[in-house]
Parts: sequence; structure tokens; C-alpha cells
Amino acid sequence: MFKLRTIIPIITLVVLSACAGSERNAPIASSMEIAAAAYVSPLPTSITLLTTVNESGDFGEHTGILINASQQVLYDPAGTFRHSTSPNARDVNYGMHPAMVEYYKSYHARRGYYIVAQEILVSPEIAELVFQRAVAQGKTGKLRCAISDSSVLNGLEMFKNIPTTYFPGKIRDRFAELPNVTTTYVYEEDDGQNLDG
Repeated sequence: MFKLRTIIPIITLVVLSACAGSERNAPIASSMEIAAAAYVSPLPTSITLLTTVNESGDFGEHTGILINASQQVLYDPAGTFRHSTSPNARDVNYGMHPAMVEYYKSYHARRGYYIVAQEILVSPEIAELVFQRAVAQGKTGKLRCAISDSSVLNGLEMFKNIPTTYFPGKIRDRFAELPNVTTTYVYEEDDGQNLDG
């Protein structure tokens, strides 16, 4: 019979494996590529936490942040999402227009996994600070998506309740406690990731 001390590290390893996707060794986008792809959303500035949730046990397996600031970008630490029209530099995806955002959600949603999108409207100044902090965070190693996301957020007063954690579900739960959060869900029934052809 397993002791609790043995079970907890096993559970932790299973949960953290979700951010351990294969490295694609994609080149870092140039400043010219980033500038060319930049998308400025007409919608109010916002921060959206995107959590990939395993239906079996309802725990978070990956986390990213959609940042609608001076441009709309996706901070996807330790993520495997790549698209030819969304330049990536150190875990920040640029050119995140609405169709690309939906593509990202579809990339992760599949049989057994769904996406929780938690959006909160913020001032342009806060949105820009989150954007700058994500860029400054740099490339994240495997298994550290939640550590990086939580570190980007909890350095700001309005997100101080977000714990620094390895667990995406903990960030999701604390984010839900923020005032005026709008939550949506994405479910799909395919068997795998929708890769860019």
C-alpha cells in the first residue's frame, strides 16, 4: 500500500507533465516579423487567463495569458503552440487576432480536455504592464507554465491574490475570485492537437 508521501510526488509529476510538451526549436521571431504581425484589438483592454483542464479529475494541465494591451498577444510559457502567422519570441505569440485566439483554444481543446477562458477588463496601463512583464519573463522551461504565469500576474496589486504555484488549477481558482470576471468554456471532441500545416 502506497503511503501519502509516495502518492503526492506521483500526482505532481502527472499534473506537471502537461506543460512538458515537445520542444519545437522554433526560431525566435525578429523585431520586423513581430511588428508586421502586430494586431491591435478594438475591444477594451483586458487580461484573459486560459487554462487547459483535464476532465478526469477536473485539474488544470496548462495555462497561458491572452493580453489585450497596445497589441494583443498570447503569453504561453512552456507551450507548444506555434502558427506560421503568429511570430513567437520567448513564449510570447504576436498577431493574436480573434481567429488566432480561437485557433489556440481549439489547439488545446480535445476529447478529455477543455478550455476555461477567464477574462477581466483592466486599464490600458495594467494591460501594458502585464504585457511588459510577460516579455521580460523570457522563455520558460518545461513544467513551469504556471510558475511563469503566476509570477507575471502577482507582481501587480490587482492580482496579488494569485499564488506563485506549479498548478494551473490554483491560478484558475484564484482568478475566478477577482471581481467582474467573465468565464467561457471551449469543448471539442477531436483526438489530438490541430497542428499548423
